[in-house]
Amino acid sequence: MIEIIVLIVLVSFYFCVEGSDTSPKEASVAIGLYGIYLVVYLLTEPFPAATSKYMGQLYGFLPALSFGAILFPHFNKSAPEVVTKTIGWAGLTTTLLILSYFKFFVW
Repeated sequence: MIEIIVLIVLVSFYFCVEGSDTSPKEASVAIGLYGIYLVVYLLTEPFPAATSKYMGQLYGFLPALSFGAILFPHFNKSAPEVVTKTIGWAGLTTTLLILSYFKFFVW
């Protein structure tokens, strides 16, 4: 549930605030990929029998942080925006692949 709120808040900030240099096409792809991630994470069975705080950080916090890094790379002042976006894309796609593997083959 929190993940959906994060999606709505970040997307609304992206469209309401004009400060982001992320192109609308790249933002649309990121929104779509994060949406697919949320469908797999929240709606696709099976769900793990036991959870831990590390699973919550991996499957909840990391994709949201990566999604935010893609939409708002200018918040990271210590690295160029291209590097921040690349790390965001890597985090989002890697987490989606790990989650898909566990959902379809392990759990």
